[in-house]
This record gives sequence, structure tokens and C-alpha cells, in this order.
Amino acid sequence: MKATLRVVIVGGGLGGLACAISCRRAGLNVIVLEKAPEIMQVGAGIQVPSNGVKVLDRLGLLSAIKEKGTQIDSLSLVRYSDGELLGHRELGRPFIEKVGAPWFVIHRADYHRILFDEASRLGADIRLNSNAVTVDSATSKVVLEDGEIITADVVVGADGLWSSTRESILDNQSPPYETGDLAYRATFTREELQSLNDPEVEKVCSRSAVTVWVGPEKHCVFYPLRNGEIYNLVLLGPDNLPAGTRTENGSIHEMRAAFEGWDNM
Repeated sequence: MKATLRVVIVGGGLGGLACAISCRRAGLNVIVLEKAPEIMQVGAGIQVPSNGVKVLDRLGLLSAIKEKGTQIDSLSLVRYSDGELLGHRELGRPFIEKVGAPWFVIHRADYHRILFDEASRLGADIRLNSNAVTVDSATSKVVLEDGEIITADVVVGADGLWSSTRESILDNQSPPYETGDLAYRATFTREELQSLNDPEVEKVCSRSAVTVWVGPEKHCVFYPLRNGEIYNLVLLGPDNLPAGTRTENGSIHEMRAAFEGWDNM
């Protein structure tokens, strides 16, 4: 009898866990190496367009996404200065019938937990606190920080922006490129937004919609999460942080100055 292939996936983020689920559904032996010591509740909102939802459906995860995510009914682009509607698309039944799946938004922590739980349920060996430092592409061996060597038939690099797998396979340094953009990210509870007593805020919160304010070199995205319990706000503009900086506590004063003259809503 032919032995089952052993797949080692470096990285236990969204991509790595989705790969693990797919491999386990195909009957392959799977080890996931994640350098973090624990699964942390990080991130905020993520949009899952219809093409991604189709993949999740094939992985048997649609019901979990429906439970934890929020189905979006429409997408609107509005002018940055006054909120005038520039473009609009309904994402209801006609759209779903046309493209074959709905559009969801979901909190990254919920999304990651869905994938983690399913990969675990299917029998993937998920090893936390396992930092892969090198990969020998000729022998498919992964060397961990503690010196352990893991041999595989296939090694999948899913270790993100600062990938050690990519550097090992390419045999040279492969740092990420600066995009020139930065994002202010925040989440608000429904109660916090209601306390503003602002009809325009209430109007945008009453819809299961993604709203995007579009302006020169900047844009702003707003949508509900966890069935309207919280709301995700992202403001994107030119990067003015020191090179190599990944995250930093934001300044409300700087943010307001950067978006001065934008729609008061």
C-alpha cells in the first residue's frame, strides 16, 4: 500500500490553516508549524467576497461563516468631502444568483478560530511555538529554532510577510516591499456609536453594508461585524512611519489632521 504523503505547512494563519483543511480532506498527513506560542485574538475586520465564500463552502465551512460573519447586502462608494454617492452595488439575491455566493465580512479572530477548529477536528497536527528557521527545498526538511528537524514530502510556505520559507527556497533575502500606505484601524460597539446621537451615523449603522469614502490618496472603509454588535473602521492614507515599522499606536490628533475636510459623518 502506498504511504500517505506528509505535508508540512509553515505558518498557522488563515492561509496555512485553509491549506491544512484542504489537505486533510484529501486524506494527507498534515503538520502545521506556527511560531506563536498561543492563538491570539488579533486583527479586526476582513471582507470575504463571493469567490472566497465559494472556496469556504467547498471546505465545508459556510455554515460557520454564516454564524460568525455578517452577510453584506450592498457596497457603496461615496465622495470623501460630502458623502455624495458615487457608485452602488446591491449584493442581495440577484447578485448571489449571478455569481453563486453571498459576500461576507467577519472579524479576523472569528475567521481564524473557525479555520483552526476545523483543521484540528480533521486531524491536522497543529504545533504552536514551533518557529521554522530554514527549509531545505532539496530534501524537504524543515529545521526549527530548537534544532528539531521535520521531514516532509511537501513543504508549504504560509508564513506571511516576513517568510523564512520564502528566503530558504529562493536562497536569498526576500523582505517585503513597503506599499507606501498606512491604515488607522478601530472597532466600535453599537452602543458607542448610538451614544453619538448622530442621525447620519445611525443611518450608516442601520444597513448591512460596506461603505467606502474615496478621496485623493486616501480612502475610508466602514462595515458591521458580529451581526452589528461592533463596527469596523479603517482609514488608509500615505505612510509616514519609519521604514520597517509594522504597527504603532495611533494618534487621534494626527488622524484628524490627515482627514481634515472629509465628510463629517
